[in-house]
Amino acid sequence: MYLTQSNHVKGLTKREYEALRETCRYAKNLYNVGLYSIRQYVFAEGRFLCCESTYQAVKANANDALLQAGVSQQILKVVDRAFRSFFTLLKNAKQGEYRFRDVRIPHYRDKNAYFPLILSTNAIVIKDGYLLVLMSREFQRLHPDLERIKILFPSRLEGKAVKEVRILPREKARFSNVQFVYEAEEEPQPHLSADKALAMDLGLDNLATCVNSTDGSSFILDGKHLKSINQQYNLRMAKLQSMLDQQRLPRSEQMARITMHRNNQVRDYMRKSARYIVDYCVNHESGAIVAGYNPAWKHDVKLGKRNNQNFAQIPHGQLRNQVKNLCERYGIQYLEQEESYTSKASFLDHDPIPCWDATRQDHAFRGQRVKRGCTATATTVC
Repeated sequence: MYLTQSNHVKGLTKREYEALRETCRYAKNLYNVGLYSIRQYVFAEGRFLCCESTYQAVKANANDALLQAGVSQQILKVVDRAFRSFFTLLKNAKQGEYRFRDVRIPHYRDKNAYFPLILSTNAIVIKDGYLLVLMSREFQRLHPDLERIKILFPSRLEGKAVKEVRILPREKARFSNVQFVYEAEEEPQPHLSADKALAMDLGLDNLATCVNSTDGSSFILDGKHLKSINQQYNLRMAKLQSMLDQQRLPRSEQMARITMHRNNQVRDYMRKSARYIVDYCVNHESGAIVAGYNPAWKHDVKLGKRNNQNFAQIPHGQLRNQVKNLCERYGIQYLEQEESYTSKASFLDHDPIPCWDATRQDHAFRGQRVKRGCTATATTVC
């Protein structure tokens, strides 16, 4: 089992942080070079250029020499995965299995952007409580006063097998996060019942409404706190942006700090919410979680300016992914139910719940929805 721990990069000197930013810039350049090689080959030959051939094509590039060899290989593997996903989407689109209208080829990173550094097993050096980010000979020749960058290694990971390290630049490399992917022992599986399930409905004011299928007990995770965080964030950002527009200045350092703080708050809330849901299942021996979800439910949503802002900024995908990961960790089955017609289908009349299809409108439902929370059947109104 592999787990990930994410920390902020702290304790670097100004010189070390500048070198880290410069390395992330070289990584972006190499990503664009690899992307260019594959794109040109696709346009000329109509076929995909494999990762090994791409590495041979960009080996003479100056950015490859400025990066450690293991880091360069990992960047080209990211390019390779991006194009494999692109061709898979093309295939799905031809078969009518892709919901969106067009599939776009992977695009280049912006000239002033940065790219993560991915350290594989052969590039990870941990010594005296620090992660040493090794530099290539060409980089050391340009910076003779800097041999390596030392990042504090978490004490709780000492003695664990670290398989991968990612250094992620945030807010145009004003800040950076470091992620440690390590191997952990399998946790003992709790006693769960396949006959018990937890239904989860995602929303806005109620972030998640959960009902136990066995005894009907339920709980609600509050979503108003997340709305409050986003509203405060939007007000502060709008005020700062107005001041910067008057002075014709770019995005400020204060705006970057506010954004990082807001993202950390939301991420923490989502992870704690997911942990609460899974712990509830473990304590009540529920062997499955069924979540209602519509693919692309936030795509081209038109709920008005205020509701659009409230709804679109709540990262429900984070919550779903976190719950799914924890379910795999504890042996809980995670299912997602498409819920396009749950407002029309009558549970009392055993109506089926079909998936929405723009070409089909022949679904018949025996129940009648009178209003929200009130459905009429042939014999009973509830």
